[in-house]
Amino acid sequence: MPERAKVGVLADRPMEVVSEAPLLLGDGFRPYERHIVTVAGTGGAPLRQQRDIIRVGPVVATLAYDPEAGLFVLIRQFRIAAHLATGRGDIVELAAGLMEPGESPEEAAARECREEIGITPRKLLPMFSFLPSPGVSDEYAHVFLALVDSTKVPAEAGEPDETEHTRPILVPVDEALVILDRPEPPIENAFVLLALHWFARNRAHVSKIIY
Repeated sequence: MPERAKVGVLADRPMEVVSEAPLLLGDGFRPYERHIVTVAGTGGAPLRQQRDIIRVGPVVATLAYDPEAGLFVLIRQFRIAAHLATGRGDIVELAAGLMEPGESPEEAAARECREEIGITPRKLLPMFSFLPSPGVSDEYAHVFLALVDSTKVPAEAGEPDETEHTRPILVPVDEALVILDRPEPPIENAFVLLALHWFARNRAHVSKIIY
């Protein structure tokens, strides 16, 4: 009779891995690598795996929030992957991007706010960190709540050097949170949905910190 599953601890943990040198398959917008690794498989026997991954590394994202006006500041931006997946490539996003060498997550988050919504946050509050797609990428996201003045947000933003065009939008907080109760919300960006869920659970705590 096979051994049955046991109650476990809800936590990620390190694992012993034997890894061969990665093979660079492509070096476009992001490096694309092939990794050959050996880990413990069934009964502890060696299990050899070939995995192709996109190297992204640490990123930041900010849910911009104007507590006085009761508004979130989100952005619209075209994403080719979303266009191919759903046909709706003009997606709603958080201000987000890669951390530059030497930057702290807070410094990167403030910079991305300036670049993508056109203003500098007056304060940043850490929300959570997560792995958006650990099966295919090493992207590791640090998400912040950015306190901003929505009256200073321009209609268009983005960094011309990065060929990006972002269009900030102001969304009433209650209108944003109500979509979380819908079985098919009108947005499908996990960064936005996770940030809204966090805010909904921590709204009272955020108010105490701000005021």
